[in-house]
Amino acid sequence: MVSAMAVITDKRNAERISDVENALATGRLEGLEPSAEATTIFQQYADGELTLEQMGRAIDEMANRKYGSLRLPRNERT
Repeated sequence: MVSAMAVITDKRNAERISDVENALATGRLEGLEPSAEATTIFQQYADGELTLEQMGRAIDEMANRKYGSLRLPRNERT
């Protein structure tokens, strides 16, 4: 039985892996290293277990658990 998520092709899987590797490299250039939990979430996306939207929600939920809700101020000019 196939899961609700469509089976991804080898090409799409390679693209997902490349996307994750590029995102991690960008973070590392900024001095950031992902936690084990974040790495697991990224791997689930690369493996096709999560959609991009699901991965984003999972990362947001993880950040909220670790750091609490973050409020970003609007760009208000006076």
